[in-house]
Amino acid sequence: MWDSDATAFRWPWLAVALAVLVVVLLVVWLRPWRRPSRTGAAYVAHAARLRALPRYRTLVRRQVVLGSCLTLGALVACSGAVVLAGRLQQRQTLTQEDRTRDIVLCLDASGSMAEVDALVLREFRTIISGLRGERVGLTIWSGAAISVFPLTDDYEYVIEQLSAAEKAFASGDVYSDDYAIFTAGTVLDWDIQSQMGDGLASCVQRFDHRDEERSRAIVLASDNEPIGAGIFSVPDAADYAREEKVVVHGIAAPKTAERPAAVQEFEAAASATGGTFSLLGEDGSTRAVIDAIADLDAKPIQRPPLVQVIDRPRLGTWLVGVGLAGLALAWAAQGVLVVRDRRQEGRR
Repeated sequence: MWDSDATAFRWPWLAVALAVLVVVLLVVWLRPWRRPSRTGAAYVAHAARLRALPRYRTLVRRQVVLGSCLTLGALVACSGAVVLAGRLQQRQTLTQEDRTRDIVLCLDASGSMAEVDALVLREFRTIISGLRGERVGLTIWSGAAISVFPLTDDYEYVIEQLSAAEKAFASGDVYSDDYAIFTAGTVLDWDIQSQMGDGLASCVQRFDHRDEERSRAIVLASDNEPIGAGIFSVPDAADYAREEKVVVHGIAAPKTAERPAAVQEFEAAASATGGTFSLLGEDGSTRAVIDAIADLDAKPIQRPPLVQVIDRPRLGTWLVGVGLAGLALAWAAQGVLVVRDRRQEGRR
């Protein structure tokens, strides 16, 4: 939350010096002891009769009004210039209230998941839309894991990357160029793929700030259909996640239900960490993940306040603009009146 502090000049001495200079020049110009210059003066007898004429009085009043308007406009413009020269600034302090929940989206990018990964990513986007302030990252894996993007709270970027990933998996064809480019690096050995234990362990390692007490969760999507042998078994990876205080929420591909042993192992792994388990597309499965993440304890993190100083030139700019506009109007009015007087004299 931004807290606005007092507004002040950056160079108050300059503003004061210019203001004093304007006042001094004004006093000198209006000084009562100033004698009018006699250079070029013409002496006229019986001037009192001239000054008594209505036309003369009208012209004098007009000149007084125009002179006052010009003086006022000049003073307003000068005051705006003084404000601009002093550089009016506002100091703002941001109280940083970080949310302490980190979520890694952990996606099985093996060939057996190609047909459903687009649906999984759609579920991921739904989950993201229900979050507020948490940091989110995406890691894909098969025989090896790569980070698509690290933990970030830039949700616009997250949604953009998830949409790009969904497009790459949209065809469900493992031979498509989009699929090959997006999953490049996840297969080092074609005899070792879809290693959910290794994938989960890799996702646990994607969390940073290990020295901070943060709530951490993984949304793990897979069909748990491994090929070959990996480094971590699924139970071992779940134990590793529990030791690191990471909660795992499992989303299994629908066809996983055809292999009860795979479902049981997946569900047991998620439950061992205190997480939830559901089949993709089940009613309420996404909502359950969102609610479970929201139920994680948010631990406070001390962040130094962010202070920034912002220039506020609007007041000075407005004063200068109003002053110059007043001068322009007064000069224009004076010109119009002079032209009108000349036309009237010409008619006579």
